[in-house]
Amino acid sequence: MPRIILSERERELVSLLSQGHTDQEAAEHLGISPRSVTYLLRALMDRLGVDNRFQLGLALGLLREGAARDGAEARPGDLRS
Repeated sequence: MPRIILSERERELVSLLSQGHTDQEAAEHLGISPRSVTYLLRALMDRLGVDNRFQLGLALGLLREGAARDGAEARPGDLRS
């Protein structure tokens, strides 16, 4: 099964957003602009072949679930597709 490897920045961003932070709050925490948050999310959506943030959340959740079932550590940075 192929893997989707997230960069450190993508892992941090996904973690912050999954904790309920807004794009603005995540940008401030990461020391980047809100526009950079948008670009990071868009690049991740393109890599996963999804069209919106809702689908991105579902895809990341399903990939984590699949990794956990395969016996891999379910981390958002190392996902199986």
